[in-house]
Amino acid sequence: MMPDDRVFFETPSLPPAPLHRQAEPTQNAPMTPELLRTIVTAMAPTAPPAEAEVPAPASVIRQAAPRQAPVKRDKFIGFARDEQSANLLHEVLGGYVPNTNIVHVVDFRTSLTILAAMATPEIVLIDLSGEEQPINAVLDVADVVEPGTMVLAIGESQNVNFYRTVTKGMGVREYLPKPLTRGAIEQHFLPLIANQTANDQPQRGGRLVVVAGTRGGVGATTISTNLAWYISNELHRHTLLMDGELHTGTVALHLDISPNNGLTTALEAPERVDQLFIERSTLDGGGRLHVLAALEELGRDIAYQPEAAVKFIQALRARYNFALADAGSRLEPFARDLLYNAQQRVIVMDPSTISIRNLERLLSLPGGASQNPRVIIVLNRAGAPGGLSQAYMEQTMGMRFDAVIPDLPRIVPRAGQLGQPAAAIRGAFRTTIAKLAGAIGAGNGVPAGG
Repeated sequence: MMPDDRVFFETPSLPPAPLHRQAEPTQNAPMTPELLRTIVTAMAPTAPPAEAEVPAPASVIRQAAPRQAPVKRDKFIGFARDEQSANLLHEVLGGYVPNTNIVHVVDFRTSLTILAAMATPEIVLIDLSGEEQPINAVLDVADVVEPGTMVLAIGESQNVNFYRTVTKGMGVREYLPKPLTRGAIEQHFLPLIANQTANDQPQRGGRLVVVAGTRGGVGATTISTNLAWYISNELHRHTLLMDGELHTGTVALHLDISPNNGLTTALEAPERVDQLFIERSTLDGGGRLHVLAALEELGRDIAYQPEAAVKFIQALRARYNFALADAGSRLEPFARDLLYNAQQRVIVMDPSTISIRNLERLLSLPGGASQNPRVIIVLNRAGAPGGLSQAYMEQTMGMRFDAVIPDLPRIVPRAGQLGQPAAAIRGAFRTTIAKLAGAIGAGNGVPAGG
């Protein structure tokens, strides 16, 4: 199997686009010659007026001929050679693209025939299974898809060199080996395509800042909680703090308040979200700080709708100067959507090799059009016994930390246990939090009150 520490490689000619699927039970039927002719006929672009000439489909990698009569492109089409893979893709990708887009159960060569006879959708998912030369098969795909297409691939090869070849230099955005699993699809496909439809345009309003940790226990919750408290209480800005972990989050615990179900309700029923709903659902964090935090039963599945995050974030930004979210380190679907929609990302590390490894993976996650491309990197617990040195980490990563918080075992943990902000105490921790506030656009980076 492919290694767990894979990263998403950016392909400039293949920008990310959203995914959706068709849930009709008849779409996974085996492909017959009669059905193939029907599909090809239905998908063929409508003939333009007599004076317009329709050129042949062009390669995504090779030079493309201009179209005199552009044809509207669908969002997605997928191909899987086996029924099991097709069903799993339908189940996991459900809700991310229009219901007119489907996954066909066909072999690779039939999929090429279908693609050659249609205007290429924005996203194509291809199955390379059964091809003796999968590298050549990828080149064949390039001959039938148009520029600007995101190509996702699945197949039988589990060779890491094959993966690197097709994703780094051949125009395939991501590749997954069979047998497919729900976790692999959610981790490697969805981050590339989630929320693209409704959220590729910059939006006005307050700033959404999302804090994520490279692993559990690095202090992402501590930093996001204290940063939100500092901005609201010391800089007097209307601020919302949100816990992106719906089952195991500890934001409410850090502030000594009780979680409620307001956040879960907003994600399960986005049509109910308005300013009155937000006012009634938020918790009082003191001063100008409001909090949204849930603590659902571990056995309860959240009926999360992908578009809910976009609508909810728009409503929050219209109300608050700053919205801070703790995405944690597990990066569940809601947390990933928060990271995608953020105007600014903050990544918290501890002095460990695991943090260095996971940093690259976090940096590779795609972001929306309004997101600052420069991610703020924070080293927490610098100088902790047994930890890596700051100089070694910066040399290994090839970048410098934007903020460094020393190991403060007597101050920060105790404040958290008492439900009090450590940023209220003058010292190194407060100074760094003030610097972070300045880095995200709140304040001048100098601790308020000295």
